[in-house]
Amino acid sequence: MNKKILWSSVIIAFLIFLSCQNVFSFSIIRTSANKAETKNPTYLKASVFVNMSSREFTDVTGRRLNFFQKIYFKIIQRQIKRDLKKNPDLLITDYFDQKKDKFKFDILWFTIAGIIGPLGVLLAYTSHPKKALTTRKDRINSAWLGFLFWILWFGFLFVF
Repeated sequence: MNKKILWSSVIIAFLIFLSCQNVFSFSIIRTSANKAETKNPTYLKASVFVNMSSREFTDVTGRRLNFFQKIYFKIIQRQIKRDLKKNPDLLITDYFDQKKDKFKFDILWFTIAGIIGPLGVLLAYTSHPKKALTTRKDRINSAWLGFLFWILWFGFLFVF
């Protein structure tokens, strides 16, 4: 009975971890095995992208946007429209970097928050390392995942 509860809590924590990675992102460029290929290069121009509807964007990219992605799409369009006044030759690839938005798991902050709990999350918010391999957002997300592990760990100890 105890092994079932332990394994179910580990599986739930793992599923939460997997679902947190790229919830609100959408792809502008389709990538193949080695290079990025565009279906229609004219939609990469900011002047064309600003006037597109979400349905037209779906037709061009081949990926359907969910509700939250459509909202984010409109927010990006407004930001690009404002930046287009400063630089009329703006491209979407200059504005949006797909590699920058990838979540990088930081084992150090996961371990710190997993051991000391909520203090580890506070420490992740307040620390400012001089040479960081991961961004502040990645540190904080890893600390929150460690805190979730801490809750599951102490919850298991106190319940049983």
